[in-house]
Formats: sequence, structure tokens, C-alpha cells
Amino acid sequence: MPPGLLLDLRTVGAAKVAVALATAALLLRGSWAGPGAWPRAPVRDRLLAALGFAGLACWWNLFAFQFPGFAHPSETFHYYLGAKYFPELGYTRLYECVAAADAEALDPASLRRPMRDLATNELTTTDAVLADPSRCTARFETARWSEFRHDVDFLRGLVPPRRWNSFQQDHGYNATPAWTLVGHLVTNTGPASMAQLRLLWALDPLLLLALWGAALWGFGWRLAAVAAVYFGTNYLSPYNWTGGAILRQDWLAASVLGVALLRRDRPVAGGAWIAWATLLRVFPGCLLAAVALGAAWRMVRTRSLRLRPAEIRFATGAAIVLALGFAVSSAATGGPSRWLEFAERSRVQLATPLANHVGLVTALSYDSRSRSELARNSSLEDPMAPWKEARRERFAERRPLFASIAVAFGLLLARAAAGQPLWIGAALGAALVPVALELTGYYWSLLLILAFLGERRPAIGPALCLFGISGYAASELWHWTDEIHVVVSVVGVALSFLAVWLCRPATHVVTSEE
Repeated sequence: MPPGLLLDLRTVGAAKVAVALATAALLLRGSWAGPGAWPRAPVRDRLLAALGFAGLACWWNLFAFQFPGFAHPSETFHYYLGAKYFPELGYTRLYECVAAADAEALDPASLRRPMRDLATNELTTTDAVLADPSRCTARFETARWSEFRHDVDFLRGLVPPRRWNSFQQDHGYNATPAWTLVGHLVTNTGPASMAQLRLLWALDPLLLLALWGAALWGFGWRLAAVAAVYFGTNYLSPYNWTGGAILRQDWLAASVLGVALLRRDRPVAGGAWIAWATLLRVFPGCLLAAVALGAAWRMVRTRSLRLRPAEIRFATGAAIVLALGFAVSSAATGGPSRWLEFAERSRVQLATPLANHVGLVTALSYDSRSRSELARNSSLEDPMAPWKEARRERFAERRPLFASIAVAFGLLLARAAAGQPLWIGAALGAALVPVALELTGYYWSLLLILAFLGERRPAIGPALCLFGISGYAASELWHWTDEIHVVVSVVGVALSFLAVWLCRPATHVVTSEE
């Protein structure tokens, strides 16, 4: 019997909570108990190792994957078609061109359906493109349109009609031109087939293998085990969101490798890999920003513009990759204007509140009187429109409060990173994400990097494990996604402040890098 028939989300969630609680208890006992009360090292190590492996298994939903099935059809649909046909589709034509392809293959009576307009993120219908399919077909060469039609037909055949229609109401293809460069290369190896998709689905497991190899090499197996527990058990970024997709873990692997390289005193390579992660998903740039803030704080305090040698090498590696990555991805995807299109698409996306957003912005946008349970209006074409508008209004009112908190955190982060080894500054950059940015929850897997700070501040490990499962506790009290994510956002911001506060140097620390 397939494992997905033996396990369900609630059972797997309970297992994740148990693993995270056990890890937190083990770590707390070590930090609070006296020397004689701590378990013998072999016992402790075996327990921690077992919990680390259990954490990894939990990310794969204890190998039930998507309950059942390994692949994520929606993610595959968006990233396969979006990257392969980016020259024709850009960022805004995926859904309407899929509708045009469907019109040539399906019963016309089944074609009218809700569809998101990716230029505005508003829900509309397929009427306009069905009335004039040439608005899509004219963008394709004849052979290219035939290939697109084949791939759409193939992907449509993998899911029920209702689910296929729901894909067109998601939020489109939003990868950077740098990711698109890589995605275009790996998807254009032939027409869509199960053999091709299986190879593409295998890329993320390989990237995760590289990620944990880098963690072991850079920080040792104990800290890697704590990071694995957070990664595998945290409520926000389970396998259900991005597992079984195409190159959805590349940015995370690059970020971890970059921090590990810094820990191994290889600042050029460390800066280069973190810069590549930034080109892939933008927000890993918080790791670069944290190092820069630390350098700026030190320069202000010492009244000197002099950079440390390690900082110069770090900046050199980052600058080279950023410049080359921008140039090559621009040339390969249609010019620098593609980055401008990506920026505009990101602006529209960020201006559209989502129930699975997290961050300080999410917390400050909340008002119990306009929560989705009350604001949702099923009579509208977009039932969530009143909720979205209320979220925008609340945040506009509280924007000064957001700015004050973000500035205070930035100063605290700058002080904590100043004068410390570069890897500490970069790792603390992960704590900047919950405070400064509003992202979909699964990107908070980046916070696993905070586990590496346990080398200096052991209390961060159990705090991270407990934060990871806070969403499960919240879901027992609140049952609507937006409310659960607000609670997790508040706890996540608190974790960020805690991590930076714990890592602040009591006095100026002079390192070998100075």
C-alpha cells in the first residue's frame, strides 16, 4: 500500500512536533543542567543524530510525499512551462496562452473559467483570449506553438480537470532572469514526458544532498542535525509547498554553501555563492546586507572607511558573481529589460496580500475585524478582494511603526555583526528576513542557517526548534490560514530579535580577520 494511504497531514504534523520538541528538550537540558546531570556524550550524540535524521525524514512527510505521489503538479506546471517558454510568455502570458492551447484541444463548453490576470494579479476569465487566441499564438513560431501545445496537453493529462483549472488562478511564474536562464536550459531538453520530468524532479534531492554536505563540512554534524530538525519540522515550509518540483531548493543550497565557505575562511567563494543565491531569489541578499551593516557599524564606530581584508575578498566574490550573473542572464533571456519586467512583476506580487504571507508586514496588516473568516465574500469574482483591501489599508496606517521597528532591528543587527567573523554576520542576515520582508511562508526555510549560530549561542537551537512548530500550536487555536500566519509572523519576528540580541558582542571583538 502506498505510504500516502497510511499517513495523513495530521499524523505527519504530530510526528514533526514530537521530533522538534524532543530536540529542543535535549538541547535545553544541555544548556541548563549541571555537568553531572548532562547525559553521557555518546547517549546525547546518538539521540541528536537520530533526531537529525528524523527531521530530514519529516520534510519528506515521512516518505508519504504529496499524500501520495512524489511530484507537485502545480509547481511543475508553473516552473516547467514558465521557464521553457519564457521567450514567448514572459511574466504575464502563461495562463492566457495555456487557455489558448486548451481551446485547440478541449470541448469549447469547458473552456470558460476563472483566470488570474498576471499583469494585475486580479481574477478575470478566459473570455478575452478565447475570443482572440492570436494574442498568444502570434508570439510563437509554428513549430514552437506545436511543442507548447504538446507540453500543455501532456501536463493537463497528469491532473483532474478541476485541478488543472485551479492552476490558472494561482499567481504565475515569478522566477528571476537568472533562475530562468538555468530553468530554460534544463527544460529545453525535449518535449514533456515522464522520463524528462523524473530527471527534473531529481534535481532538488541532489541539491538538498549538497546542502547537507555543505552544512556538515562547515559546521559539523551536531549543528547540521539541529538545522535538519528545523528544516524538516517547521510548519511554514513543508514538502507540500515546494517538494517534487523543479529547482526549488537551489537558492537555499547556495545560501548554506556560502555561509559554510565563510566559516571555513573562504570569503571570496562564500560571497560568490551567496550572491548567486541572491540572483536566484533576491531575498538571500539579506545575508549580504547583514555583512554590509556590520562593516558600516564598525566603520562609524572607528571613524575609518577601511575594510578588513576578509570583507574586501567577500565583496569581491559577491560583486563578480552579481555582475556576471546579471549580464549573462540578461543576454540569455532578452536583455536587461527582463530584470525590469521581473521588478515590475515583483512589485505587483508584493502588493497583493496572500493568506500564506509571513513577516512583520503581515503581522502589522492584521485586523481581527477584517480577517478572512469575516471579510471573504463568495459572491465576488475574487472572494478575497475585501480582505486584501483591508490588509492594504491597515498596513498603510501602521507603516511608520513598521519603519521604526525595522530601523531598530537594523541597528541591533549592525552592532551584532560588527567586528565578528563574516559567517556570523551572514548567518544573522537570515534573521533580517522576518523583520524586513513579507514573503510566502516556505521561504522561511532560510532560517535553518540560524542553527549554525548555536556554535556561539547554544540557546538559539532550541528556540529555533520551538519556533518551527509554533504554527502547529497556532492551528489548534485558529483555523484560518491568515490568522495562523499572523501568529507565526509575530513569533518569527521575536525569534529574529532574540537571535541578534544573543549574538551581540558584549565588548568589541577583535578577530583574526581584522
